[in-house]
Amino acid sequence: MPLLRLALPTPLPRLFDYLPAKGQHLPQPGVRVQVPFGNRQLVGLLVGFTEDSSVPVSKLKAARDYLDQEPLFDAEHLDFLIWVANYYHQPLGEVVQIALPALLRQGQALHPPQQPRWQLTVQGQGLDTRELAKAPRQKALLEYLKRHSGAPQQKDILGAGFNLPQLKALEEKGLIESFTLGRSNQGVGLPLLDVAAPRPREVLAEVPLKLTSEQDEVVQKLIASLGRFQPHLLLGVTGSGKTEVYLQLIQQVLERGQQVLVLIPEIGLTPQTLGRFQKRFNRRVAALHSGMTDRERLNAWRSAMEGKADIVLGTRSAIFTPLPRLGLLVIDEEHDASFKQQDSVRYQARDLAVLRAKRAGVPVVLGSATPSLESLAHAFSGDYQLHHLRQRPEAHIELPQPKLLDIRSRKLEGGFSQPLLKLIEKHLKAGNQVLVLLNRRGFAPVLMCTECGWIAGCLNCDARMTWHREPAKLHCHHCDTQQPLPSACPQCGHTELLPLGSGTERAEETLQERFPEIPIIRIDRDTTKGRSALQSKLDQIAHAKPGILLGTQMLAKGHHFPDVTLATVLDADHGLYSSDPRAMERTAQLLIQVAGRAGRAEKPGEVVIQTHHSDDPRLEKLCVDGYEALAKELLDERRKTNWPPYAYLAIWRVEAPQKEVVEAFMQALNEQAKYYLAEQPEAVSLLGPVPAPMERRQGRYHMQLLLHADKRAPLHRFIQRLLPWLETTPLARKVRWSLDIDPDDLF
Repeated sequence: MPLLRLALPTPLPRLFDYLPAKGQHLPQPGVRVQVPFGNRQLVGLLVGFTEDSSVPVSKLKAARDYLDQEPLFDAEHLDFLIWVANYYHQPLGEVVQIALPALLRQGQALHPPQQPRWQLTVQGQGLDTRELAKAPRQKALLEYLKRHSGAPQQKDILGAGFNLPQLKALEEKGLIESFTLGRSNQGVGLPLLDVAAPRPREVLAEVPLKLTSEQDEVVQKLIASLGRFQPHLLLGVTGSGKTEVYLQLIQQVLERGQQVLVLIPEIGLTPQTLGRFQKRFNRRVAALHSGMTDRERLNAWRSAMEGKADIVLGTRSAIFTPLPRLGLLVIDEEHDASFKQQDSVRYQARDLAVLRAKRAGVPVVLGSATPSLESLAHAFSGDYQLHHLRQRPEAHIELPQPKLLDIRSRKLEGGFSQPLLKLIEKHLKAGNQVLVLLNRRGFAPVLMCTECGWIAGCLNCDARMTWHREPAKLHCHHCDTQQPLPSACPQCGHTELLPLGSGTERAEETLQERFPEIPIIRIDRDTTKGRSALQSKLDQIAHAKPGILLGTQMLAKGHHFPDVTLATVLDADHGLYSSDPRAMERTAQLLIQVAGRAGRAEKPGEVVIQTHHSDDPRLEKLCVDGYEALAKELLDERRKTNWPPYAYLAIWRVEAPQKEVVEAFMQALNEQAKYYLAEQPEAVSLLGPVPAPMERRQGRYHMQLLLHADKRAPLHRFIQRLLPWLETTPLARKVRWSLDIDPDDLF
């Protein structure tokens, strides 16, 4: 008898065997199965069948129910999920969880049952409602249905104030009847079934923009690769028209009758990108992101899986969406760190997009003005085709070159130097907009006592509390702990507490004092809470002329602000001398992305970067020679130091409330790792274990062990040997540990 082999949502890294459900035909792999698990009921995914089990058949439990008639994932997509689980060393059940919409994980039906509809019978249509005078509610209900000839749903009728007994009473009198859409035999007089709207013959809903010769050359090369696997890296300066290149390539894919998956980094970019796609194409565009309700996500996911959605636009988790007619993948702003999942299954959506394109035999386009060093290394080696867009479509408008403003020995007012304030005033007087980036929220990052030097620190983290003015509070942005603002120093009682540094709130206050008549629109996490808050802010920007746009890196991601003529960064020094190997790469990406917001329309732009290190050679190279030149220099450093992308990393992270427990576990893990390496040598180096850069966070102590290897294979073999030990050691039950393959963040 074949046994069911299931992936269940548990942290256990194995599949589970069950007896088939009684009295039901065996399903196909890829369907959901409800099973008993301990004293719970879990929803798992059928991966396959087996004749043998490590558990005696007499002890196996039977599945309760099969939740799908057809597989949610075909064999090819199921194999893709298995690959992801194996590569990231995560239980397949956990991978399935992130691949399914929440309602499907909870066991709800893929197609919700249709609501009953009610309509008049022939007898009811001819009845004079005055004959129901003795039953006024039935009379009102009959009149309601006469006014609504389209057979309203039962829930709408109940919502109008009627009830089921009234419906049943009219039904018994033969005046109304119910039905559900989809039944094959409706009878005379019933309305026609809903049918899918016919797909327009023309793919385009509007005429495409005219391409520059540079854009056209890129589009033709991309079109030539359709129908086969080929990764492309599109390196286009900000405002160079990368999106128009995507749109004209997508047009060709849609005309072939195929689907397109487009990944974008931020939810905030979804409305404007979705609108642009919907305006261009006579095809269904489905959005998938965490800002949607569970029902909206299920509907969009289902339309993609069933092939009804021709374009799927989503954030990183959309990479797992099944698409039966996949013809192209596009990853916009491919450098963005948000494509890396930082908890649960720590996957990199950009890498999975390339893998999925390879398995499907279709091209994948990675676009950015500041590509990741990994993608550039692939392009320079010839693995990816590299395409350049070096100019904006308006050739007469030059891309502004960033200028460094040295603020050493200058007095700063809320983070602003006087030369910068005068420059802002100049652009505002010309009726333009100014963008100010400060990647710190709150009023001030530090609150200090001027008498004894006490600094407000978080009780749960090795971090300082940020002072927020509105509402007045101290807020830790690492663990979300919030405290009232103290009226006096808790250490010495002194009442003079001094804010040090500047956050977006303080910068806003400074600008309001200096430019009281100018609207200031602040965009950070504190001002964009709520589903439509960001879009509301972006709408305000469109009408603020002149105006000041102030915010964190949220402002730098792909937004088009045609009236911004000055873009400035208040503090470029944060990432220059960090111990994080990626700090300079990320700083350069942020500075160039911010610079790209200026001068995007007819007006020329200007970019000013405040720094205490204007003579830093890397900053100078970035401003003079551009991002690609600096990236080549950084890649050369990575090659010499044998660091990714020329080597491979994994991090074991461990945390627990007790420091000694974390240290004991890490010591045991390190000793076991060294034992395995001595017993069976692998080209793997152990770096650590060491305390995490922020050792205490959210009331827990953190340590990490870094694994380094020249090749992927030995690193993964070694991890595979260590994992069984972790399942058996009692120490592992006292801590929370995680494994991060190809980490983006070492901190």
